[in-house]
Amino acid sequence: MSITVAMALLNSEAKVSGVAHFVYFALGAALAFSVLEALATFGFRKPLESEPDTVTALGVSLSLVSVSASTTVAWACAHFVGGTAAWPLTSFLVSVVYLVVAGGELAAADRAKSPSARGEPAGEGSGRGGP
Repeated sequence: MSITVAMALLNSEAKVSGVAHFVYFALGAALAFSVLEALATFGFRKPLESEPDTVTALGVSLSLVSVSASTTVAWACAHFVGGTAAWPLTSFLVSVVYLVVAGGELAAADRAKSPSARGEPAGEGSGRGGP
């Protein structure tokens, strides 16, 4: 959703003729995913872990934050950068911001689960008191 909004914002704000900017847009987004995947997997040496369905469901319900943040970045790039440079920069930044904020949403959803749902005995993992 965010990447589509980003392209629409660029199309209306950063007026560029031709089609090369669409390729730059795609390459910027692909680069963002490649960089973040490399970082998250320690150079493609460690597989990513899956989140439980309940965490994913709660995290997705919080997506208003990640979509809003990435859409704001898209508007800022389209409005303040403009031109051909805005296309790859916007798709890169929108992808990074969305994935990082969505990761934060999933982390918040994981923390919101009850200790027993995380497989912890009651009283542990709450982050309060004790050694």
